Amino acid sequence: MKLRERDIEIEFTDAIDALVFDQMKSDQPNYHGIGEMHRVDFIVEFEKAIVFVEVKDPGNPKAQEKGLKKFQKELNNGTLSTTFASKFIDSFFYRWAEDRLSKTVYYLNLVTLESELLPNLSDEIAGKLSPSGKSSPRWQRHPVQNCQVFNIETWNENFPKWPVTRLAAVAAGGS
Repeated sequence: MKLRERDIEIEFTDAIDALVFDQMKSDQPNYHGIGEMHRVDFIVEFEKAIVFVEVKDPGNPKAQEKGLKKFQKELNNGTLSTTFASKFIDSFFYRWAEDRLSKTVYYLNLVTLESELLPNLSDEIAGKLSPSGKSSPRWQRHPVQNCQVFNIETWNENFPKWPVTRLAAVAAGGS
């Protein structure tokens, strides 16, 4: 199953189900109907897990300078990681309310940044996910098993079954 976010396409070859969760068109079957909630871009179900995926593409060759400056400011002041955490939490709550979270949940973020920036962003997001890595002895399971940030190169290295493609590069004859 292939899912697309603007110029980025991910093929989830072994998925049972996959949907664009950030569907904004009310006439589409996956439209969520609550515009005030933050949403991850994709929710992908596998045999033993559910993966929430958020895609941000500041490395897009067509990115506008104004948007890049805003992205960099949000990265530096921590609001980007807060937004990523909010997207997970609201999406989790929404899917919980639908009774669609019977498997372990992972949160993967694809952000087209330099590799050296990714671990810090991963740590910032994970630290903002409730309850910040703590557990209760009464809990039977955790809301999120793992949260990590990848760029296209590190994603493709770590998840060869789920290749990421930049569509403009393919159209231009690149890879």
